[in-house]
Amino acid sequence: MDGTTINNLQPGDEVNGAYALRGKKLLPYRDGKGFFIRLTLADKTGRVEGLVWEQAEEINKCCRAGDVVQVTGRVTEYNGAIQLNLASVEKCPDDQVVPERFISSTGITREEVWETWLNIAATIKTPPLKQLLLLMANDQNLMEAMAGSPAAKHNHHALLGGLWQHSMGIVKAAEGVAAAYPRVDRDLLVTGALLHDIGKIEEYRVRADIDYTDAGRLLGHIVLGAGLVDRYIARVPGFPAVLRLKLLHMIVSHHGHYEWQSPKRPKFLEAAILHQLDMIDAQVDMFGAATSSGRAPGDNWTGWVRSLDRYVFCG
Repeated sequence: MDGTTINNLQPGDEVNGAYALRGKKLLPYRDGKGFFIRLTLADKTGRVEGLVWEQAEEINKCCRAGDVVQVTGRVTEYNGAIQLNLASVEKCPDDQVVPERFISSTGITREEVWETWLNIAATIKTPPLKQLLLLMANDQNLMEAMAGSPAAKHNHHALLGGLWQHSMGIVKAAEGVAAAYPRVDRDLLVTGALLHDIGKIEEYRVRADIDYTDAGRLLGHIVLGAGLVDRYIARVPGFPAVLRLKLLHMIVSHHGHYEWQSPKRPKFLEAAILHQLDMIDAQVDMFGAATSSGRAPGDNWTGWVRSLDRYVFCG
């Protein structure tokens, strides 16, 4: 699965590649004799309109918005914008879809996640927590999932590897907070930071876009994450009951408020800190994305940023 990325398409080019089908309309010709299709195609570099003039009704039945389609045709220009005149459109099998073509990625690898995870575990002095993290590190499927999962569908760290990027931001912040406040249980806070969003590996699925799994819609990452971690805890001999409750509480309370889908509010110091760090890291990413987005030269303000519910000053 390949093809020229949308930002590199030029009028006159032959096109033969895979693109995400974001929308389609079956429309009648002006004389009422037959139909054509207007498609919206996308990859991670942009969107382009495609037109199918022949066999429109058959092609309309073969694919739907959300699919990845293999197209052939030619690049043209219309009213100053590029457009694709398409000769063929076929749905790509799901097992041939390469998410990196359609979703931005941090580029982190499973091996890098595994190595960093082990480095974190090496700093943990509480034996049951260290054993838990080492046990999880041995699960290569888990390491693969952590390397490839997004942290959100929209808003913050919504890219492949975004979950790991977000988790590492909070781990580093947790280490700093623990160093500044000796009364904080550093091992518990760092472990909670690493594991707080782990349910997102089961909440999201990635193909041509980031979407929810059935479990993600029905249960959500907080419930999924608590269950996943608890299953690993059960494999650590003699894991202390109170420590188990505290670690699971940090996962279920990290959103901080009932109206933010948190089953519980934080009930002890490390849980309260984790909630604040989660908020901080998400906002750092959202403000960074807002200020790096395109704006008019000399303009110190972004447009309205929906995720932050405000304009953002860039001066």
